[in-house]
Amino acid sequence: MSDVIPARMKKRVDFILLAIVAAALALRLPHLGYSFYGDEMFSLLRDSGTFLTHSEDRFRPVFFSLLYLWRQLGFHGEIGLRLLPLIFGLAQIPLAYHIGRRLGGAPLARAFAVLMAVSPMLIEFSQELRMYSMVAFLALLQVWIVLHLRERSSLGRWIAFVAVTWIGVYTHLHYWLFVAGLALTLFRERRTIPFWQSAAALGASVLLYLPNLPNLLYFSQVRGAEYVVHLPSAIPKLLAAVTLGFNYFALSDQSSGRVVGVGDVLHNLPLVALAAVPAALLVWGFIRLHHRPLSPTAWLGHELFTIPAFLALIASAVTGQYWLQPKYIIFVAPFAVLFLAASYLALNMRWVKRAVVILGAAVLVVAYAHFLDPQHYGRRENWRGMSTYVRAHLTPESTLLILDGAHPLFAYYWPQVADVWQPVHVPREEALAGKFPDDLRARLAGKRDVFYLWHDVRRNTADPADLLLRSLDRLGQNREVVQFNPRFKLYRWTLTL
Repeated sequence: MSDVIPARMKKRVDFILLAIVAAALALRLPHLGYSFYGDEMFSLLRDSGTFLTHSEDRFRPVFFSLLYLWRQLGFHGEIGLRLLPLIFGLAQIPLAYHIGRRLGGAPLARAFAVLMAVSPMLIEFSQELRMYSMVAFLALLQVWIVLHLRERSSLGRWIAFVAVTWIGVYTHLHYWLFVAGLALTLFRERRTIPFWQSAAALGASVLLYLPNLPNLLYFSQVRGAEYVVHLPSAIPKLLAAVTLGFNYFALSDQSSGRVVGVGDVLHNLPLVALAAVPAALLVWGFIRLHHRPLSPTAWLGHELFTIPAFLALIASAVTGQYWLQPKYIIFVAPFAVLFLAASYLALNMRWVKRAVVILGAAVLVVAYAHFLDPQHYGRRENWRGMSTYVRAHLTPESTLLILDGAHPLFAYYWPQVADVWQPVHVPREEALAGKFPDDLRARLAGKRDVFYLWHDVRRNTADPADLLLRSLDRLGQNREVVQFNPRFKLYRWTLTL
């Protein structure tokens, strides 16, 4: 009889895990076929055309190589290609479950897996054709290997550890910050994991990365100065992203540093208040979690969330670049979720736990509803919808202006668009900027109306003062705005030339 009961319990646990994964899949399927957006353009049009990309991104080639092989298997289009990050996103959940079980038993396993399944940030990255879902998966896989090494050290497990480290740092440079935190975990576990073996594995990982240094130096020369950070809002944005996601708050267009200020907080005050109550209760659980002696869960959370985030903060302060951007340190997100799960379990009053569940669920419902409404929330530009709209409304008597520079996703969804758009170079020099409206008036002579594709990413680099928009406001009337995303709009004016 004693042998039968554990078998039944195991089946029940497997069913719980299966149900959590099924729920995670259900949350990740809607909008899987949404328009390609943002940096997905690099994955789609540039870096997955060959097995090893030739662009400056060749310092992190692994995801692009996998995507190239994925395409060779016949997967194409938004849904077909995004199945790859979706698989990594779903695979995170069983790993989280088993990590939680080894750290804190079944309660932590269930709480960790459920929160991973409903994490707004991880849901979004499960649909993004970039490496971030894969990086979060690798971080969990590496911790899972370390927990097995704690039980029994073997050559095969160390080879797996080094292999995952190698894949991680060749998938994203910032994974080294995670490896630094993991080194502290190995040092803390030196009584169960031989120190010399840990040192040898980390040393081998460093040696395996040395051949990639020329590619890294090339990237830093080509694009290394593009990533500007606004330090005062960087940590609050990171905490909001890993807990609430990118879509919970409504944000206006932002500068290149993605500055979030007091005005944004006041604009979102009801949403801030809704999230503040469960957050405060979880902070109390977080404090209780740190009663001495510290549990392995608390140690691991600090080693793999707090330490990498702190190192990214230092790197941002020293270099002036955005090491703290949430997607760049996506590997900390699962361990922020681990902290949430452990803090919830540390609460000692039933009514407090119920309040956290009810209010937390309300917050997540809002975040998910906003995720499904990219026209008004988040960061996903609808290039397909915008292309369809322009094709339907552009006439021989109208013109389409865009800021000078590449717009590859526009051409992807409308291959003939280069025949109809007019790129505009906005001068930065004060003397030339003063003449710009007159030059623009002459350029638009003979046209009845004008469209302007406004994209904050391009605006931030090519026209940070919005001179083109302000000039068109002076030249035209009856301004109309079609918003495809808060950061992606199509303006239209009737000309009065």
